[in-house]
Amino acid sequence: MAAGNWIPEFISMLGGKNIFGEAGVHSLTITWEQLKEKDPDIIVAMPCGWDLKRNEKEISTLTSHPGWENLKAVGSRRVYLTDGHQYFNRPGPRLVESLEILAEIMYPDLFSFGHEGLGWKKYLSEG
Repeated sequence: MAAGNWIPEFISMLGGKNIFGEAGVHSLTITWEQLKEKDPDIIVAMPCGWDLKRNEKEISTLTSHPGWENLKAVGSRRVYLTDGHQYFNRPGPRLVESLEILAEIMYPDLFSFGHEGLGWKKYLSEG
């Protein structure tokens, strides 16, 4: 699924473009072919209900697809895992922290709010 609801607005606020979701619209189901076709610069995994540890354990659901290694985000090492359960999957007081996490991910040379390792981490391929 591609992030919807408030996440596309956060990406836009940070100067990025969410190539799948639309602000205020529920998350969309996308196919592997659509992901390959759009070939994003950055991939942020934030599965609903999963913490960082579970996300790390289950990332092979994406990485096992043929062509994963050919994606632009993978080649430039811009794939990130998050604690979707705590920060991204429901609205609440942590929305500000969610925006901070995305800022750290998108602009690591400009922002450091202390969320790395707790709310997100860079995915390092096994290959």
